[in-house]
Amino acid sequence: MAATELQKPFAPWLGRWEGEGRGLWTAEPAFRFHETVTIEAVADLPLLRFSQHATDALSGDLTHSEVGFFRLLPAQGVELILAIPGGYVEIHTGRLHNGVIALQPHLLGSSPTALRLRQVQRRLELRGDQLRNETGIAVGPERVTTHVESLLQRVKRETI
Repeated sequence: MAATELQKPFAPWLGRWEGEGRGLWTAEPAFRFHETVTIEAVADLPLLRFSQHATDALSGDLTHSEVGFFRLLPAQGVELILAIPGGYVEIHTGRLHNGVIALQPHLLGSSPTALRLRQVQRRLELRGDQLRNETGIAVGPERVTTHVESLLQRVKRETI
């Protein structure tokens, strides 16, 4: 299947999104942040480039960043490959269905000095020009709980 054919169902996802988020993980105090997500098509390849940056809502200091790619598969399947400077690499698998990309962890790697995460789950939901981004984590024997969630508004549209 041609790269652009695989990209077509994801065309509404392309662009830059900005908005506010909150940290909900019970192991740390609640916090607020500003988030920017950018999703861009890669010419002639079945890929979307993904980047996310979060800054503290009060100070504006960078608090989190991640970069990677959505690998696009037939039947609107996806693999998300991420690198995170906190010492992690993640590979997730999922599918685009009814405006939602629900991702399940396939591989989570960490550097020797990173906090030991047992599991990471991700979910992105697109409704018009709003993008909801949710990430859940589990450390040790605990079950996966929401770590952060944000509601972002499209500020720039991209095309294939």
